[in-house]
Amino acid sequence: MAFLSSFRIGPQALYPEELRERLASFPLLENVGDAALRNLLSEANWFGLPGGTLLPRDGENAAALFLVVTGCLGIFVPDAQGQRRMVALAPAGETVGEMSLIMRSKEHSAQLVALRDTELLRVGPEAFEQLVARHPRVMMNLMMQLSKRLRESTRSGSSGPRPKTFAIVPLQPGLEAAPVAHRLAAALTEMGSRAAVLDVSANDQSAEWFNSFEAAHDVVFYRGDLPDSAWTHQCLRQADRIFLLGRADQPLPQSPLDLPAFKERASGLPELLLLHPQGDRAQLPEHFSLRSGLFESHHHVRAGNTNDIKRLARFISGRAVGIVLAGGGARGFAHIGIIKALKEAGVPFDHVGGTSMGAILAAGMAMEWDIPELTERMRAVFVKQNPLSDFTLPLIALVRGKKASMALHKHFGDVRIEELPIPFFCVSSDLTTGRIHEHRAGVLWRALRATVALPGILPPVTHHGHLLVDGGVMNNLPVDVMREHAMGSGPIIACDVTGELDLQARDDRYGERPWWWLIGQRMRGSPSIISILMRSGTVGSEAQRRVVREQADYLIEPPMPDIGLRDWKKFDQAIQEGYDVAWASIEKNGAPLTTIGAEGPAMAVTKKLVIKV
Repeated sequence: MAFLSSFRIGPQALYPEELRERLASFPLLENVGDAALRNLLSEANWFGLPGGTLLPRDGENAAALFLVVTGCLGIFVPDAQGQRRMVALAPAGETVGEMSLIMRSKEHSAQLVALRDTELLRVGPEAFEQLVARHPRVMMNLMMQLSKRLRESTRSGSSGPRPKTFAIVPLQPGLEAAPVAHRLAAALTEMGSRAAVLDVSANDQSAEWFNSFEAAHDVVFYRGDLPDSAWTHQCLRQADRIFLLGRADQPLPQSPLDLPAFKERASGLPELLLLHPQGDRAQLPEHFSLRSGLFESHHHVRAGNTNDIKRLARFISGRAVGIVLAGGGARGFAHIGIIKALKEAGVPFDHVGGTSMGAILAAGMAMEWDIPELTERMRAVFVKQNPLSDFTLPLIALVRGKKASMALHKHFGDVRIEELPIPFFCVSSDLTTGRIHEHRAGVLWRALRATVALPGILPPVTHHGHLLVDGGVMNNLPVDVMREHAMGSGPIIACDVTGELDLQARDDRYGERPWWWLIGQRMRGSPSIISILMRSGTVGSEAQRRVVREQADYLIEPPMPDIGLRDWKKFDQAIQEGYDVAWASIEKNGAPLTTIGAEGPAMAVTKKLVIKV
C-alpha cells in the first residue's frame, strides 16, 4: 500500500485478504468471526500516514475509531506548561480515538502523530455501533485496551514510552559504511536485548515487513546511507529517536535536518554522534553549537574506545547510570571513597553532575581520571595548598579568588564542557535572577569557579552581566536537574555529604560578644565567619533538599560526625568513611546497577536505597 502525504480514503475493492486475516488477530476483534470482519471492512476506510505526520481529527475523523494496522501512533497531550508530551504508544493491533467515538465529541485534547510509516483503518460511529450490537464482547475488549494503555502511561512516568527504533543518519559523505550501528547492536545484544540493524538493502520491503521486524526485536537501528537519499528519509520516518553521525575533524552542516512536520515533537531534536580518529582526544568540529537547531545533545565516539559505545548503548536501553555529588567543603572528599567503592562493584558512570566540591570531583570523573589521579590532584589542591588563603580587603569577598582560579585552570586547562567524554553538568546560583544556572557548555574551569564561589568568601563569577555564586545557595544536590535532562535514561545515584548538625555554638551569647572578648577566648566553641559563610553557601534550602533527595534512585549519605567543612587535613579520613559506608551497603544490598533490575531493554523497576549508617 502506498503511503499518502495527505489523508485519503482507500477504495474498498483494494482490501487484500491478508488485511482481514491481520484484523482477526487484533485484541479488539478477538473471536468476532469472519462475517463480522468482512462487514466491518465494508464500512471502514484504509489509508496510510507517513512517519512524522499528524492524524487530522476533523470531518469524518472527528468521532471515529482508528485501528493501527501497521506502524505506530504516538498519543500527545499538553503538560502543565502547555507543551505537548507523548504519554502513550499505539502500536500495530491497538486502537485510538475510543473516547471521541463513545462520547461523540469533536473536542480533542490529545493529538495523534505517526511515529513511523503507519497504516490505519477508520471505523465510523455507525459501523462501530453495529459491530458492538452483534458482538458485545468488542466493548469489553475495548475497555481492556484502554486500561492497559493507562497502566503503561502511568508506569512510564514523565519520561514517556521508551524509544525502540533509532535512525543513524550520516551528515557528511563517506560515513555510510561506518560500523557504529552494528557496534551498538552488538553491545545491546551483550546486555540481553534483541537488537538489529537495517540498511538500504531493506528499502523495498513492505510496511507489514517492517512492522513484523520491529515486533521481533527490542531495538532496531535504521542505518541511513546518504544525507538526503530516499532510504535515509524512510529511516527518519521510522525512527523514535534520531542520531546524526558526523566526523569531529570535518565541518558540520549549518542548516538543520529536513524532518517531517511533526517528527521533532515525536522524537525531539536529533542527537549528534561525533566520531573521533584513533588516539585523538575529544574535540569539537567547525560549526558546532548546542544552540544551532541541528541537534540537542551529543556523544563522543572515539575510535578503538569500547567504553564510548557501551555508554551509548546504556543510554539507548535505559541503563545509563547517573551520579550527582553534593557540595560540602572538606566533607566532599567522601565522594572519592564512594566512587571507589562503586567502581569496584562494577558500576559504570555515564553522566555526572554536582555542586561546589561535588562538581569539581564530578568534573574529574568526566575527564576520566582514575581514583589514584583524582585523589592526588585533590590532595595537591586542598591539602598541600590552600586555595582560599589569598585574603584581601573584603569589598567583594574575603579572598581574591586568584589562587582558586589558578588551581582550577592548572588541573582542567582550557577543556570545554562539550568536549568531555562523559556528559557533565554543574550548577551555580544566579544572584541577578534568583534562579539556578546550569553549566552544560563553555570552559570547564570557569564553570567550576562559579559553582564554588561561596558568597562572602570567593568573589562571584560574572556571566553576561549576571553574578554567579556557589550552587549550594539554591541547590546543593541537583538530582532534579539530572532527572529533568536524563529523560528516563537510567538510575540516578545521589551522594549527600551535607550532614545534619555541622555547625553549633556552645556560647548562647557569642554573637553578642565584643571582638576583643572573642579573640581572647580564641573563638572556643564559636563558628568563625568563614565557617558561617561556608555553611550558608552549601546547606541550600532544607525543603528543596528533601524534594531532590526523593528523586534519587539511590541515596548515599555518610554521616562523618567528626569532619567539618574546613577539615582539609582529614582528607584521607573522609575518603575512608565514604568508602566504608558505600561498600558496606553494596555488600548488604548489592550494587545499584544490579539491584535495580534489567527486565528487557529498559530498566522498568526502580528501588529506593538509602545508604547511611
